[in-house]
Amino acid sequence: MSTRYEPIAKERFTVESTLRGEVIRIKAPRQVFAMLFLPFWLVLWTLGGGMAIYALFTQFQVFILFWLCGWAAGWIFAAGTLLWMFAGSETLSVVGSDVEVAHRALGFSRRWLYQGSAIKDLSVAIRSDSPFQFRWQVPFIRTARTGSVKFNYGPRTIFVAPGLDEAEAQMIVERLAQRLPATVRGR
Repeated sequence: MSTRYEPIAKERFTVESTLRGEVIRIKAPRQVFAMLFLPFWLVLWTLGGGMAIYALFTQFQVFILFWLCGWAAGWIFAAGTLLWMFAGSETLSVVGSDVEVAHRALGFSRRWLYQGSAIKDLSVAIRSDSPFQFRWQVPFIRTARTGSVKFNYGPRTIFVAPGLDEAEAQMIVERLAQRLPATVRGR
């Protein structure tokens, strides 16, 4: 009788070598409910906006003009979220002794550079495994408290690498810690 082991999964991030050094690329987490709901919502939202634009041109009202501003913000948010889930990625790299975090999707990008000497307590972020906890990540904005890796940067805690397991996050922490000043390592 032979022993059959579970296959060892491949990590959900890639490490790329560039002229500037290694870049860790994490694909944006995909949330099935949002990926199914948002296209339907966008179609209805677009129809509603089209009717509001028609109403604005046939009988101008200031309220409709303000409503269309909110409508446009909602449309951009929903379309951007879908774009992020299908084509987005977050990259982590050590540039000199600093950490660069970047969000990229279809040619759009935004980056944040953190001074390596100001980074403290680089560690795995312990997350709740509650099935009712839903965290919506807004691409290109660093206000979310979601991520598998965290570090303190002055009075703030920065979270990066959303959607990874604890073991994957530990691999990233070890890889980053090798290239950063010794003071960054967590407790």
